[in-house]
Amino acid sequence: MRNKTTKTIVIKLPGGDRTPFLRGITVHSLMRANLDFDDAYAMAQEMRDILSNTKEISSRALKAKIAKQLEKRFGKEPRAAYETKPELNQEIIVNTGTGQHSPFSEGLLSHCLEACALPHDIALKGARKVHETLRATGHRQIAHRALRRIIYGCLREYGNEEGAKRYLSWRQFRNSSRPLIILIGGASGVGKSTITSEIAYRFGIGRAQSTDMMREIIRSYFAPHVVPTLGYSSCQAWRGLPTPEQVGSRKASSPIIAGFLSQFGNVKPAVEATINRAISENQDLIIDGIHSLPWELELDKFRKRAIIVPIMLAVMRKNLLAKQLASRAREQISRKPSYHPENINDIWELQYFLLGEADQSRIPIIPNWNIESTTNELTKLISREIMKYYPPNLHSLH
Repeated sequence: MRNKTTKTIVIKLPGGDRTPFLRGITVHSLMRANLDFDDAYAMAQEMRDILSNTKEISSRALKAKIAKQLEKRFGKEPRAAYETKPELNQEIIVNTGTGQHSPFSEGLLSHCLEACALPHDIALKGARKVHETLRATGHRQIAHRALRRIIYGCLREYGNEEGAKRYLSWRQFRNSSRPLIILIGGASGVGKSTITSEIAYRFGIGRAQSTDMMREIIRSYFAPHVVPTLGYSSCQAWRGLPTPEQVGSRKASSPIIAGFLSQFGNVKPAVEATINRAISENQDLIIDGIHSLPWELELDKFRKRAIIVPIMLAVMRKNLLAKQLASRAREQISRKPSYHPENINDIWELQYFLLGEADQSRIPIIPNWNIESTTNELTKLISREIMKYYPPNLHSLH
């Protein structure tokens, strides 16, 4: 799995507006400097890697970096074309329908299309085709519904019928009052936090809550003897049980599972309260953590008011999970010893339990081999769930 990179913020001078660095914008500017798509995309990816540890950069400094790298790879002529190529004479303004206006952005549209489970390169090409269509038809201002009809038509014409349908469903969902609630579960070390960050960025979700944080907050409010299992990690929670034989009405298969289920019982009200609060405020939310157990949470009472998407992440090879735990232990020295790789057998047993329960409850299980493929798989899963609630309907474009 690749390391998580910093999201670079571009500061546009002289106004000081702040926007994220977007590969789609860079690809578009390079193609206007006469690079073909493949070369422009490769350059944009290269710039993203170069900026991976850069938190902020001015638009002028960014342009200088791109120009320098462009000359290094392709020579002086493409650099000169890039530096002297005029910007579009006039922005295309989108009327949002609420009395507000915003400029059309290829980068933002391609980002939206990625949330509709279109591959990155297809999303970029689709957004560019939409922009070319708008320019060819002479649009300088366009209503948001008319723009959506153009986007849908361009996606179909480009040959991505399924992507066009997903876009229709996505727009219907975004026009509804339902928030999106994503539950990402899995054992320690499977990459929940990393995938949560990627999904939050792709779907523009500003709220993400960790069940580990909930556990720590609950623990701080009670004396240790009141919630004894919360003082331990999930795979060591059995140490807080006086007699780890039975939890509630269900018999656990081992002390490890008994301790974890007892710990979950203390965290469950906080998880459900967090979901309820997000829905009441009509806010999208991601909850990640080992305590995200859809089959134990009372989710049915939320499904009429929100789209709930539960998934379980897994690392299907024990040696790989141990390697990831070792890496995390090195990066986070303050981590409790229970999270260290010497506890791999306990963590593996807990994962075995979680996956068995998820499979029995028909919760999707996604093996996390690498960030990109896992993020894409989860995006498709979310898109399919949205389509169940909002089947593609052409009338939504009118």
